[in-house]
Amino acid sequence: MMIYVAFFLIFVGVTFALYQVYSVHYAINFEDEEERPEQVNQALKTLADEAEGCVDGEPSSGFVQSVQRIFGDGVDARLVLAAVASGSQKAFAEPLLRRRGRVETNGELTIAHLPFWKTRPPVRYRRGPVLVFIMVCSLMALFWGGMSIITLAYPVAVPALAWANSLLVLTVLVYASALLAYGASKLDFYLHDIQQIGRLNRSLNGSESVDQLT
Repeated sequence: MMIYVAFFLIFVGVTFALYQVYSVHYAINFEDEEERPEQVNQALKTLADEAEGCVDGEPSSGFVQSVQRIFGDGVDARLVLAAVASGSQKAFAEPLLRRRGRVETNGELTIAHLPFWKTRPPVRYRRGPVLVFIMVCSLMALFWGGMSIITLAYPVAVPALAWANSLLVLTVLVYASALLAYGASKLDFYLHDIQQIGRLNRSLNGSESVDQLT
């Protein structure tokens, strides 16, 4: 009975690990209103409606009030207007809304990673290595899962690799790989969001052109 439980747990762990690759791929390539939190959808609609009354990139009083209601007093309404009016809500407005509790623009743009730790957003975030790491971790989880089946029929005879015959060890390795993939995917999502917010802010201040945002 325990062997079936172990294989079920391994199956769940491998599936969870592979889902991280799908999740990152979907987040990068697709824009789906149904996948967004309802609060983000409502805020986007409110801001987009209010932005129609703004002229020459200057926030209207109604837009400023909406920004204060959604973000609080610490966020420049011009930054929010630039995000909504950029023509790509997924690229800029969504990251700004997802991290709205962490963004402050009093004096300079800062991101509150923790209550006692604030920094400016990164100038550039190299996404490729993190995405490769996620894929490697997911494939490792798949590898350990495959090993659990292979070693059941063909146990490893090398004494130094005797651990590969243990379902417990392989289950732990599957979940360790899956959790690494999950952690890396969350880190990628976060770093990409705050980089986009920083890029938008630099464009607003004239240090990066609008053409460079796309």
